[in-house]
Amino acid sequence: MSNPLFMRDVSLTLTIGAEPALEVNCDVHTVEVQVEPGDVQTYQTLCPDGSFSEPGRSSYALHITAAQDWSATGLARVLWEHEGETAEFRYQAHGADVAAADAPSDTAPGMMGSVTLVGPTYGGEADTFAELDAQDAHDREHELAGAAV
Repeated sequence: MSNPLFMRDVSLTLTIGAEPALEVNCDVHTVEVQVEPGDVQTYQTLCPDGSFSEPGRSSYALHITAAQDWSATGLARVLWEHEGETAEFRYQAHGADVAAADAPSDTAPGMMGSVTLVGPTYGGEADTFAELDAQDAHDREHELAGAAV
C-alpha cells in the first residue's frame, strides 16, 4: 500500500553558526528541496559511433515561501541579517511528531544539509499578507536522513 506525503505539520529548523536552532515552520507556507539536473557533456570524435557523454553534476536548493515576519526571530529578519552565511537545516515533511522523536525512518525520511542564506523580498501587494520567496543554494546533495541507502 502506498503512503503519499501529505504536507501539514512539518518541522523546519535553521542553525546559523553557534546560535541555537531556530524553528521557522510557523512562518513557512511552502518548503521543498529542489534538484536541478546537470547538463550532459558530450565529446564527439571522428568515428561513426564515436562520442562520449556524461551527465553534469546536479545542483540543489532549499526553496521557501513564507510570510514576511520581521520580528527579531522571524524568518524574513533572520534571512536578511544572515545573507551570505551558511546555515544547517533539518527538514521533516512527515510531521512535527516524527521530527520531535528525532527518528526518521525508511517510511518517514527527513532532509538535512547546509545552505547559503539568501536575503528575502520586502513588501508586497496591497491588501494581502506579504510573502518572501527565497531559494537558498547548496552545491552538494542533501542527506536523506533515516532512509536505507
